[in-house]
Amino acid sequence: MEVIIAWLTIASLILIVVGLIDPAIALPWSREKTRKRAAMVYGYAFFAMVALSIVFFPRTNLESRLYALFFLCIAALAAGLAYPKVVLPWARDASRKAVLLFYLPPAALLIGAMMYANASRQVDPRYYIPPDGLAGADQVETLKYRAASELKGQNNIGLERVKKIEVSDAKGGGYDMLVEFNIDDVMIPSFFKLKAESDMTNVYKAVYTSGYDVKNVTVTAYFPVGYRELEGETPPVPVLTTSLDAAGAAGVDW
Repeated sequence: MEVIIAWLTIASLILIVVGLIDPAIALPWSREKTRKRAAMVYGYAFFAMVALSIVFFPRTNLESRLYALFFLCIAALAAGLAYPKVVLPWARDASRKAVLLFYLPPAALLIGAMMYANASRQVDPRYYIPPDGLAGADQVETLKYRAASELKGQNNIGLERVKKIEVSDAKGGGYDMLVEFNIDDVMIPSFFKLKAESDMTNVYKAVYTSGYDVKNVTVTAYFPVGYRELEGETPPVPVLTTSLDAAGAAGVDW
């Protein structure tokens, strides 16, 4: 189903462009062969396909669907403020006020739902320490908990954020850490590094501000590259690995 929706989405975008160039080709059945009419018809089709992809795409979790619906709502709101009739074709009085009244309430509800979903993310149960147990937890367990607290819940395609967190004794005392996690799907592979580095920075900060004797931290980001094109399960593979030692961390203004 998602493949069909993807092709229909691409087709609607192509027909929008064709309609802006030659409306008669894009609207052979319509009496009104205008650029505005073509943009409206295929613009609605595009947004409908995007909404369907949010619903049917199997590797997307609820939180990412809420974000996608919110951005669709904002896009419709922005378009409606410029051209009210485009986003309210059924309304007799398609004014800017009507657009605000129609699209602002669902946008507000989606904001609330996103905030709730984000606040409801849980620390991986393998590394969770209840609040009343933090004071008595040993340093190894506390370090794991601090790292896991920066990687709560799932990524936006439904994979658990934390793959593995290990703490081992370093030579000469202190600890070495290894953290492996699944990054979000940022659609464009060239952005994987940017997203991964942002998450890694949060992990480094959580570990090196703990006050414990940590010698080195190595973090690896994983992602199931090619999962859209391949059928069946696509295992995550490393897309970026970085390390930060205590000397390097000491020079960072956290």
